[in-house]
Amino acid sequence: MEEFCLNQDEYLEKYLGPRRSPVFLPVCITYLIIFMVGAVGNILTCIVIARNKVMRTPTNFYLFSLAVSDLLVLLLGMPLELYEMWRNYPFLFGKGGCYFKTFLFETVCFASILNVTALSVERYIAVVHPLRVKYVVTRTHARRVILSVWSVSVLCAIPNTSLHGIFILPLPKGKGVGAMSTSVTCMLVKPRWMYNLIIQITTLLFFLLPMLTISVLYLLIGMQLKREKMLHVLEAKASVGQDSSSNVRSQQQKARDWFSLLIFSPALTLLRQLVEARDYSL
Repeated sequence: MEEFCLNQDEYLEKYLGPRRSPVFLPVCITYLIIFMVGAVGNILTCIVIARNKVMRTPTNFYLFSLAVSDLLVLLLGMPLELYEMWRNYPFLFGKGGCYFKTFLFETVCFASILNVTALSVERYIAVVHPLRVKYVVTRTHARRVILSVWSVSVLCAIPNTSLHGIFILPLPKGKGVGAMSTSVTCMLVKPRWMYNLIIQITTLLFFLLPMLTISVLYLLIGMQLKREKMLHVLEAKASVGQDSSSNVRSQQQKARDWFSLLIFSPALTLLRQLVEARDYSL
C-alpha cells in the first residue's frame, strides 16, 4: 500500500538511493586534479620510454606497463565512475558497458599490483644477486613477465565481471506488470556469497600475498645495502691506513733518492767532465 502511494521518483529513491551522489562535487574536484596530474605524468612517461632507445631498460618496461594501466583508469574508468556518481541511474551503456566497466577496473587493479610485485623482484635480483642480472634482468624477460602479468590479470578479472549485469527495478504492486526503464543500473546480479568468495580469494592473491612479498623483498634489499655500506666503511678505513703507511714509505724512498742524488751527483758530474775532456783531447 505504501509503494502504491509513492510516485516514480520516490519509489526509485527508496530502492536505489538518490539519483545523484551527495558527495559528487568534492569527489569530482578531487578526480579532476588526479586526472590532470596523472594523465600528464603517465603520458610523458610513456612518450619518453617509447621514443628513447636508451630508456628501454627492463625496469622502465615495468614502469611503462604501470603507466598504461594508470592511463586506462584515468581515461576510461574515471569518466564512467564520475558519470555514475552524477547520475546513478539509469545506466545508459547497456549490458556490454556494464561488463566493460567492471572488467576494466578489475584488470587494471590486478595488473598494477602484479607489475609492482614484478618490479620489486627485479630490483631484489639486481641488488642481492647481481651475478644473475645479465641472465634474468633483460628486456626479453621483462616483456615475457609483463605479458604474463596482463594475461593473468585478464583471466582473474572474468569471475567478478560475470557476477555483474543490468538490473531493472520492477513496477510497484498495483501499477502494472513490467519494469521501470528509468531504473536501469549496473550492479551485482548474482548471489552475494559468490561475490564475497571471489573478493576473499582476490584479496588474498592480489593484496595480502603481494604486500607480504614486496615487504620481504625490500627488507632483504635494505639488509643487503646495509651490509654493503658497512663493507665500504671498513674498506675505506683500511685504505686510509694503507695510504698513510704507503705515504710514509714513499717519503722515506724520496729521502733516500735525494740522499743518493746528493752523494752521487758530484761524482757523476766529475766523471762526465773527465770523459768530455778526454774526448776533446782526442
